[in-house]
Amino acid sequence: MKLTGVESRSSWKELTVSNVFSAALMAGFVNTLKYTTKEMRPDNSSNNSFPSGHTATAFMCATILHKEYGMLSPWYSIGGYTLAGITGITRQLNNRHWIGDVLVGAGIGMISTDLGYFFSDLIFRKNTTSRQLTSHFNRYDAPSFLSLNMGFATGPSTLRTAELYDTEEGTPLGMHLHTGTSTIVSAEGAYFFNAYIGLGGRLRIATVPVIADIPEENKKHFDLDNDLKEGAPVNMYLLDGLESDHLGMCDIDLGLYFSYPLSSRFLIGSKLLAGRRTNANFTLNSISRINPAIFDRQKVSQEAYDQFYKADVDYYIQQEGLSVQEMLQSTFIDEEFLHIRKSSTFKLGTGLSLAYRYKENAALRLYCDYDFASPRLTYDLKNSWADEDGNREVRSYSKRTPMHNFTFGASIAFMF
Repeated sequence: MKLTGVESRSSWKELTVSNVFSAALMAGFVNTLKYTTKEMRPDNSSNNSFPSGHTATAFMCATILHKEYGMLSPWYSIGGYTLAGITGITRQLNNRHWIGDVLVGAGIGMISTDLGYFFSDLIFRKNTTSRQLTSHFNRYDAPSFLSLNMGFATGPSTLRTAELYDTEEGTPLGMHLHTGTSTIVSAEGAYFFNAYIGLGGRLRIATVPVIADIPEENKKHFDLDNDLKEGAPVNMYLLDGLESDHLGMCDIDLGLYFSYPLSSRFLIGSKLLAGRRTNANFTLNSISRINPAIFDRQKVSQEAYDQFYKADVDYYIQQEGLSVQEMLQSTFIDEEFLHIRKSSTFKLGTGLSLAYRYKENAALRLYCDYDFASPRLTYDLKNSWADEDGNREVRSYSKRTPMHNFTFGASIAFMF
């Protein structure tokens, strides 16, 4: 934009210095935290999850765009922060980051940019104190708006999964899928016909962390690879648990919006929405390890070892180049142990908000939304049991899961 002649807040020299400061501060904050906290990623690929560097970079760039061109039109800020929010959400949907990683990364990106511009203004002795304008708002103007919202949501506490057995009528796993606090990013807007009523809609993306809770005693007895069913004295693989992941959901809603002007600057609002909720494909992988008992000749005879375990052990030694000690220290991933299919369902929503109009075309909003949906989730279970020929077929079943979601958040609304 600057190359094409669109005038911005800063000169080329000021822009370069402020951006260098912003990038250096952002990189310093992110890498210092990454290599001191050493948090494991949700997919267990590395221990540098916290905070999200991609999200920090995206929000740094969005804040630079906002500072340079936001005064020309709010659409520059809306576009920048929308793309930055999508970046954070996709990092979670790809199972690369936890909720806190993304939120802290976004904060680091914005704070680093503010500090970068602060230091740049000190260097160039730029007077950032502008003359305060006195704005007069008509209390009964139609409060049409477009906002970018960020918040967190509750519920449901569990997903309604069926019991999973290692063999038909065998040992139950006793697994429960617990959900954590969801991260919410949404874009919302409404056109008001007068000061009180309007029509609008909302696009809402949620990432719901899902953790599998399995009793330790059940893990010990679960016949993960059907060794016991085939006559082996012990399991070769011991189940350690399931990888955590995030279930992604997208809501598209349309409906009526209501507003009441408490004063020229404060407004309370509500809404009645109906729409569709779509949840993305979701997979939990199992994590297992080699049972050291297979090398204990008091528990497993040489004959049993040769019959049930030797071929797999030789593969790890010859093909993977692992020693016995390395095998015992390694973990093994069984992909798609449990899979939830993509689905869509009808939903309803409502909510309350309080807005403060701090200038003619912008307002700060605090909101509390309630949404209800009851999707029929289809679960595909793998590694449950084998047929007579030793083939494993995926068992599938469907259950409705009522979802009562309360969302608390804040947003910047652009008034028009």
